[in-house]
Amino acid sequence: MPGLRRQGRTLALQLLYQTEMNPELGTETIEQFWSSADASKRARAFAMQLFEGTRANLTTIDGMLSDCLENWKLSRLSVVVRNLLRMAVWEMVHLGESPHAVVIDEAVSVARDFEDDESARFVNGVLQRCWEAGRVDNTGTGGTGGTGA
Repeated sequence: MPGLRRQGRTLALQLLYQTEMNPELGTETIEQFWSSADASKRARAFAMQLFEGTRANLTTIDGMLSDCLENWKLSRLSVVVRNLLRMAVWEMVHLGESPHAVVIDEAVSVARDFEDDESARFVNGVLQRCWEAGRVDNTGTGGTGGTGA
């Protein structure tokens, strides 16, 4: 069984996926999801933190990601990859509990679990590019992550 944070990230991604695919269902979707999820209270709490934070900041996150995508539009990415990138950016910008390298590594692993090695490399490249360009940091400001400034 995966660790608490991996499990939380996986659950949050599944929630993000479900709500993007069925936006009209709202709270009902979340309640139905949790009724069938096998997770500890701590994993659920972490998942909800990631889910709610990501959903609440979609416009800002999408702007950051759009700046980091090379030759891609966010809308052209698979729902899984798009939401995984969003969640990882939110975690790096707002949560700050894990170093950026850990967040990126976890996102790559989850991408590999849900998609394939090519998607995992893509996720790694986009998140690393966002970090190095200073698009994300873990101070909650979204500014100077990889620049050292």
